[in-house]
Amino acid sequence: MKLGKRIVDGIFLERPNRYLAHVEIDGRKILAHVPDPGRLPGLMIPDRRVRLVHNPSPKRKTDYSLVLVRHGSIWVSVYPVFANKLVEQALADRALNELQGYSGFKREVRCGKSRFDFQVAFLETSAFVEVKSVSFVEKGVGRFPDAPTERGVKHLKELIELSKKGCRTVVLFISPRSDTRLVTSNDETDPRFGEWLRKAGQSGVELYAYNCRVTSTSVSLHRPLPVTI
Repeated sequence: MKLGKRIVDGIFLERPNRYLAHVEIDGRKILAHVPDPGRLPGLMIPDRRVRLVHNPSPKRKTDYSLVLVRHGSIWVSVYPVFANKLVEQALADRALNELQGYSGFKREVRCGKSRFDFQVAFLETSAFVEVKSVSFVEKGVGRFPDAPTERGVKHLKELIELSKKGCRTVVLFISPRSDTRLVTSNDETDPRFGEWLRKAGQSGVELYAYNCRVTSTSVSLHRPLPVTI
């Protein structure tokens, strides 16, 4: 998947809040939108190279969105929406080995008190799929979440209930970087999410993960990874 038509290089300076970053582009200090409101530990470090999409609009507060951060020898995507788009494309191409034999799928489906990323239709049942973007990686281990997530816990609880009713339920972790070798819960940051992820796995919720191949202009699904809970 291509990042966009108008991509520019910059140098990250600072992050005044979760949604904004000061970036230097060609000697100018500009304000950019940060699509990932997580803490992004180990990534948003001053003087790091970044790539931004230039997309000015009267409806936007900033003309730029920060989408990639250079981390050592690799690029890391900090645009969580890419994870959903990659899964959507993979479902359209029937390219996910973990989900096969379905007749179709829908995006953003409400069920109960939650809205799930995808509902995949099988002959006798449906699978509800929730996608989580895992950008925090230490020594090859992707840890989710990088900030406490009540929404994530709520999704897990509802997936467990749907599983009890006979639905297939899936949490699909997408790590938008190539150095991730496995995915696990980040119990130090959010022990409740870790607790409920383990309960979900024990209750029949299917847990899968992929890392990504990230270039300076594109992001694509790469390899399936083990999920350790």
